[in-house]
Amino acid sequence: MNSQERVSLALNLEEPDRVPLFTPGFDGNLADEALNKPAANTFNILNQVMEKNPEGWKEELNRIMPQLEVLTFSKVIEAASILGFDACSAGYIPLIMRNEEEMIDIFGKRQKIKNINGNVYPDYFGGLIKDRKDWESYPKPDFKEIYRNAKKFFSSLLRHVKKINNDIVVVAQDSLASIFPPAWQGMGITYFARALKRDPQLIKERLEFNTEFALTVFKAYKECGATIFMEGGDIAHSGGPFLSPKQFNKFLLPCYQQVAQEIHDWNGKYILHTDGDINLLLDFIVNSGFDGLQCLELPFVNPKHVKKKIGDKICLIGNIDTKYVLVEASREEVQEAVKSAIKAMGKGGGFMLSPSNLHPKMSLERIKWMVEAGLSYGKYPLNL
Repeated sequence: MNSQERVSLALNLEEPDRVPLFTPGFDGNLADEALNKPAANTFNILNQVMEKNPEGWKEELNRIMPQLEVLTFSKVIEAASILGFDACSAGYIPLIMRNEEEMIDIFGKRQKIKNINGNVYPDYFGGLIKDRKDWESYPKPDFKEIYRNAKKFFSSLLRHVKKINNDIVVVAQDSLASIFPPAWQGMGITYFARALKRDPQLIKERLEFNTEFALTVFKAYKECGATIFMEGGDIAHSGGPFLSPKQFNKFLLPCYQQVAQEIHDWNGKYILHTDGDINLLLDFIVNSGFDGLQCLELPFVNPKHVKKKIGDKICLIGNIDTKYVLVEASREEVQEAVKSAIKAMGKGGGFMLSPSNLHPKMSLERIKWMVEAGLSYGKYPLNL
């Protein structure tokens, strides 16, 4: 059974030959380590452009930004393939260089540029939009250009994947450019909360804009052959949902359902990634039309409870801890975490084993241990 068949069966809530191995991606430093650290990295390229074009470097970098993202995600997918994963997500991110230390995007988010072993790490630190006046004056993108960039990005990525391993499934995602988080991150949580109370129409408009972006890039990816799509935006944190279930139903449910309907019309599958305590949102997630739910972050989510409540309606994807287990745990602890996840959620199929998240401090060695344990304990019929 190949990876495409294995992942498809899991998303259809069936048992494949074994539990599929999924990763939401890797940071560039981990990909470099898995690939024995290629000589050229993103900061090499940034510095070369600045040196060659000291007056117009910013415009030049913004012009080639989609190409730089192809280079980054290509090595991420290649690393995932080498490590033995069945699926890995990737997607075009509309980043814009503001100066040497900061990037912004079409949603108004501000992100510091961190150098992690030569790789650009966007670190969110605030928003540019405080109110309706700011939003109406904020430059809006040409969505036809977004479509072209996204299509060029994904087709280039798939060409690279075909060279290294045509079997691994590339899940098309909109991480950092998803529907919900950019709405509040582009404003900052204080101004977002104020607008939610004083100008709810503004929140609705921003979410509709984000939905248009998601559909634009997903349509581009679909034209390239993508069949699985991931909404990469957190809707909860450690203390619970960002909004009340009632507010989510009012503002976010129509957006998710619109995207889900489009994807299902293409015979595709739609996955949600979200951190945090989502216990109050399980029915909402199912009603939104998602086919998969990724992360299931410990200790905020009880995997047995989630499996019992919605495991017959949605594929569960997770939930290997990335704060301790995949950072500094022993090999035995990693194995036990894998066995526990498979035992809690793997019965009957509809499950993929996955790191719950990604960040630069994860250990490549422990990721390898996770993969080894998944291959060892995840064979159907399960014997745990």
